[in-house]
Amino acid sequence: MNDPALREVLKEAEEVYRELHKHPELGFDLPRTVALVERKLRAYGIDYTEKYGKSSVVAEIGQGDGITALRADMDALPVTEQSGLPFSSEIAGRMHACGHDSHTAILLAVAGYLKRHERALSRRVRLIFQPSEECAVSGALMMVENGVMDGVDEILATHCEPRWPTGTIGVCRGPFHAACIPLSLTFLGKSAHATMPENGIDAIAMAHDAYGKMKERVGELARGKQYIWSVGRFVGGQAHNVIADRCEMDISFRYYDEDFAKEAERAVRTVCDETARAYGGSYLLDWHVSTGAVVNDAALCDELTALVRKEGITVREIPPKMSSEDFGWYLTKARGVQFEYGTGNAEKGTCEDIHTCRFKIDEDALIYPIKTMIAYAMR
Repeated sequence: MNDPALREVLKEAEEVYRELHKHPELGFDLPRTVALVERKLRAYGIDYTEKYGKSSVVAEIGQGDGITALRADMDALPVTEQSGLPFSSEIAGRMHACGHDSHTAILLAVAGYLKRHERALSRRVRLIFQPSEECAVSGALMMVENGVMDGVDEILATHCEPRWPTGTIGVCRGPFHAACIPLSLTFLGKSAHATMPENGIDAIAMAHDAYGKMKERVGELARGKQYIWSVGRFVGGQAHNVIADRCEMDISFRYYDEDFAKEAERAVRTVCDETARAYGGSYLLDWHVSTGAVVNDAALCDELTALVRKEGITVREIPPKMSSEDFGWYLTKARGVQFEYGTGNAEKGTCEDIHTCRFKIDEDALIYPIKTMIAYAMR
């Protein structure tokens, strides 16, 4: 690595990563994170705006008609860290367990490098620092609705992946992350003494009956399509001697096919209608899309792959995932690619999965997505 500017921004990226890791913030409540991002942008001489929504920061570098956007998410997770890092989270019950601290540090490093080489840019580069990727309310959707993609031709993002070794860039052509519907379902009945169930309407019984029927109907409609239907929460009742008048379910529905999702919604509503009517109760259903599928543009994937290989970085073709990422909202406005960078290093103990209390990245991996984004922006 003979480029002094690259060495300098890489060193700064490591410092930023550690600082963010020690102070994780959640959702849209990112005052310290946003302050750090803005402080670094000012130091690089880059103007920025917060006009695209709460805890968002957007900057632009270069001149020209076309716009390439680069995006990083900034929020952490409500996880208690047990990674053993000397710069572990200093906030109880919060942790950067998905690597968004590294994504932010990477994009700031890219910003610093591109600003130093601004005259070499043939188009504008829009830097998008996004809140609330992990929450049911999407920061990406907020920013897209507020116009952050206006004028953008293409967008690029990265995500760490401990399953791939350090030094590897992973690219998936076409469908990559599934769409997500985090549906909430509540059955409402009537409470009664447990010894007189005939005087009540058992909400738990309604939910229990609907549970199996919904799963069966969605499975029948899938007809071989990839999907996930997972009940993550089932809560009802307050005491052993009271018929429950309320029972709640939270379900994670992941899919790629929009027509299938519409069929599944109709089937679920039919099951709930029939079940509630049979018991004499009612129900509430919150069915909304938290993010659409991430479908990487095949031509841009090929271009990115060629650029990465020219940098001497190993590229591997990676399979689609049933996990979701709100990067999909940006792709409703322009074509783009989300690639992964490997952080797995068994000797350093950085192979633990994301969203776990032991997750950590190999800091030696940061240079690879930095070089990839720089090459893409300057091509």
